[in-house]
Amino acid sequence: MATSSKIAVLAAVAGNTTLTLAKFAVFFVTGSGAMFSEAIHSLADTGNQALLYLGIRKSERPADALFHYGYGGERFLYALLSAIGIFVLGCGFTVYHAIHDLLDPPRIVFSWWSVAVLSVAFVVEGSVLLLALRAIRARLAPGERLWAHLRTTRDPTVAAVLLEDSVACLGVVVAGAAMGLSVWTNDPVYDALGALLIGGMLGGVAVFLGVRNRELLLGPALDEATRRQVVVLIEADPAVASVRSTRSRVLGSDRFRIYADVVYDGAELGRRALARIEAEGRRLDCASEAGRRAAAEALGRAVVDAMAEANDRLEDALRARFPGLVALESEAEVRSLESGGAGR
Repeated sequence: MATSSKIAVLAAVAGNTTLTLAKFAVFFVTGSGAMFSEAIHSLADTGNQALLYLGIRKSERPADALFHYGYGGERFLYALLSAIGIFVLGCGFTVYHAIHDLLDPPRIVFSWWSVAVLSVAFVVEGSVLLLALRAIRARLAPGERLWAHLRTTRDPTVAAVLLEDSVACLGVVVAGAAMGLSVWTNDPVYDALGALLIGGMLGGVAVFLGVRNRELLLGPALDEATRRQVVVLIEADPAVASVRSTRSRVLGSDRFRIYADVVYDGAELGRRALARIEAEGRRLDCASEAGRRAAAEALGRAVVDAMAEANDRLEDALRARFPGLVALESEAEVRSLESGGAGR
């Protein structure tokens, strides 16, 4: 997952750096407000995607004495900063320039360089968009829709690249159409309106990414499908009677911790404890008071060992199925042998 995210983000940074320089050059030649919007858009994308890459790198640092669960939240923080950058630099400057052009219309100069740059931009942005789409489709669960995945994904970096480059491709079309209408009608208002539309799209993406990264920074619970898989896996252990409840927290794009209130099967633990004692060649002598006391102590220790073994089995099974599990925290209860109830 991390590798595909890095590739998509680095490809976006490289492509947008080139396009930023080309679009600004054409803007200085033509004076087009829509082209200026596109140049600002590419500049914002370059900076924002650099922030995304920095977040990926920082989030991969291992846990240490200061942060016991690692630095996975760094990815969410830098993605949130990126969303703020899109809103301020991408949306804000673009809308400001568009309003300025509406109030004081510039002279539009047609240039084939504009057509060339927009064509190259569409190809480059489209290529990055396809790369991000492939990275996300590889993670889709069977039957899961793309939009539903974007709203719930724990990796905001590829989602940001996908949305930004979708708007970039649409922005190229809008900029080209707006410039064409302005040249054809000799009316710069169309160019300014195109810039406004591009700024609005950028603002929508920024708000969506900002809200999603806020949720991730707050530490949401696991999605219901993953939670059910965890419960099913725990209850599949023969020593477990049921799982009363769970609580979880997302710690990073592929990391989480979970708490489970586990009810163990007292009869099964007793059988395993007795089998352990017999395997060690010990006999439980209950004929005397001292023997009964020794037997109770031996059986108690064996039951505790059996419960510890069950807990280790659960953790190993969960880590094998969910490599991103950082910590399993459980509260144990034992089902009563006679009544079938649960007792602490």
